[in-house]
Amino acid sequence: MAGQAYSIRIVNDSQLDSENAIVFQKHPEKPADVYSLAWLSKACHADTWVEFDWTVDYNFVWGQSGDLKVGAQFKAGQVVPADLVANNQISLTYEDGGFKFGPTSRNPVRGSLFISQGSDVPGYSDPNQGSVGIGMSGAGTFVKPTSPDGGGGVQFTINPVYWVAFGSHEQGEVITTDVLSFPQELKYPDGKFNAECRFTGAGWELSYE
Repeated sequence: MAGQAYSIRIVNDSQLDSENAIVFQKHPEKPADVYSLAWLSKACHADTWVEFDWTVDYNFVWGQSGDLKVGAQFKAGQVVPADLVANNQISLTYEDGGFKFGPTSRNPVRGSLFISQGSDVPGYSDPNQGSVGIGMSGAGTFVKPTSPDGGGGVQFTINPVYWVAFGSHEQGEVITTDVLSFPQELKYPDGKFNAECRFTGAGWELSYE
């Protein structure tokens, strides 16, 4: 069953003309080794608007590159659907020179997604180190460098916090708020799932329905 559908319309009512409209998420716990990605991104010239829509459906992702500095492009090598009840855990292994997810399973702790990484997974200083994380609606939102975890695993607490901004980054690039223009948090009120974000040049005017 598909998750709740959301939409956003970003209106560029300013003279800003050379950047993309970007939607991204922030991790509620802000761990040092977890990176946010430009989740949704489209060019949005002055006096134009763009629209995005998504459903709150979660997924696990991994990528081949562990170089997650700002501006690095994350390219998923596998996307596996997840949910917060019955399919909230997965294992990552490294077999014959490549990463691979195992089947999903149930972790008794609800509200989080869990990833275990086998002892064969390349870690820091290994040239084959990759990245692993989670996403929403088929695209990555948060990733971190791979590292064998010795059975402890990685836990991603789920509490989506949506932000909108302008910037030069394409979808899937590693970002931080200090490299974006005018980042603004969105707070959908209960029962409202559509947002209009109008950028005036000085700030944002937000409305929901």
